[in-house]
Amino acid sequence: MLTIRFLEFSVVGAIGVIVNQTVLFLLAYVLGIYYLLAAVFSFEVALLNNFFLNEWWTFRKRNLSSSFWLRLVRFHVSRVLGFAATMVTLFLITEFLNVHYLISNVIAIGIGTCINYFTSDLWVWR
Repeated sequence: MLTIRFLEFSVVGAIGVIVNQTVLFLLAYVLGIYYLLAAVFSFEVALLNNFFLNEWWTFRKRNLSSSFWLRLVRFHVSRVLGFAATMVTLFLITEFLNVHYLISNVIAIGIGTCINYFTSDLWVWR
């Protein structure tokens, strides 16, 4: 059922936000890496986390015709638009609205959630 799957996808996404924020904080605040560069790395760590959780939980009941590695590649490709939107939003809110990058990051992540769900549902785990 779509609503149960979306709920599971949302739980995975919430865990991904925590992973993303934690890695971003550690890289930017603790290690002093520029926040946009740190955001690239935190995005990738969260992306891999979300892929594995979605693979093993959200979409586990799908009769999958593609290989694990193909789904992993599709997942990365499907996130290109979300990644671009996240980075642009993070930059604009942080630099032009003078909002702390950790708050901007949460807002930026929220913008890509629906796109990410539909690309996952319709293409990665179809």
